[in-house]
Amino acid sequence: MTASQEHAAGTANTLTRLNRMKSMLAADPQNGRLARDCVDLALRSGDYDFVLDRATRALAATPDDLQSHFDRASALIGKKDFRSAIEGLRTLLDRVPSLTAARINLGLCHYALGEYAQALPELQAAYAAGDRSPDLLRLLVSTSHHLGLVDEAVAIADENPPPEDSGAALPGVYALLYIDADQPGPASKWAARALAANPNSIDGLTAQATLDQVAMKVADARERYDRVLELAPATGRAWVGLGTLALLDQDFARARELLTRGVQFMPNHAGSWLVLAWTHLFANQLDEAERTLERALEVDRNFAETHGALASVRALRGDRAGAEREIEVAQRLDPEGLSVQFARSVLIAAAGDPAAARRLIQESVRALAPSGPFKRLLDRAARH
Repeated sequence: MTASQEHAAGTANTLTRLNRMKSMLAADPQNGRLARDCVDLALRSGDYDFVLDRATRALAATPDDLQSHFDRASALIGKKDFRSAIEGLRTLLDRVPSLTAARINLGLCHYALGEYAQALPELQAAYAAGDRSPDLLRLLVSTSHHLGLVDEAVAIADENPPPEDSGAALPGVYALLYIDADQPGPASKWAARALAANPNSIDGLTAQATLDQVAMKVADARERYDRVLELAPATGRAWVGLGTLALLDQDFARARELLTRGVQFMPNHAGSWLVLAWTHLFANQLDEAERTLERALEVDRNFAETHGALASVRALRGDRAGAEREIEVAQRLDPEGLSVQFARSVLIAAAGDPAAARRLIQESVRALAPSGPFKRLLDRAARH
């Protein structure tokens, strides 16, 4: 019997058992232990309507029944009605602030809605209370990562390695975190763990594809990114990864198409906007490059490479004063920025000279080679 057949058989057995327990409960509605077991099994098997109906009726009779409040919120989470679940969990926590499970679920709801700033304090409170469950660690580390608190997330991950039986979710979250923390060793370790637990782990595949891309294992990276998009088409990192590979191949039209999809799914990732801008810049599309860089600055005004790239656009137009202003900002943020070096070379060799500017761009395109400076810039942008 295959794994999928075993899963189907297990699901069928669970549903048979649940239906039998429902019948028993209908005959013995005052049996509290049977009712609890029935609700727990219904939650595990995905019969959220049953749980929601039962909890709603219980609350109509006993509005202060805390267990029914929790059951109702759990059923709403299962039905992905996170906003309604938040209301119930807030009511529950107002009455019992120490209920860690409710606080984790509240963090989960905000996380699922993309409200990471609201999720973080709830998850931090559960962590401070001593909870170290894989579910909490996954949510807390991922939420911190989304908010750009990479050092804080790494500190938590370093202190709490995933248990051997934690499955794929937590190692996958750790793998992506360590990639963005520029720690390829732990990233590789946890990506391998995630994929061993689940070969279709989205985070594990994305992390390993990113590591392959940095190592210029292009075929492996492209295969894994493609697999990610088969499983989860809204994974922005995979679109951006494929777009970056197309840029390195100097297929600018394809790169723009892929990167544009990527920023649609990751509109708050400044590095992706920067890579898209360089695609326009290499194609000598200065207006498009400038608009894209302005969008990147809306996301993060403190990324030196964006200011350096904008200086390059200004320099290519012959706007020396504008270029120097952006260079000054970029150097203040990061004296080693690669985009600044390009902007300075334009000012020296090609400012106000369109023919010289085109030659410089062509030379820079050749620098997209695996060992070239723009490969390092693209890797840096992906991690930003």
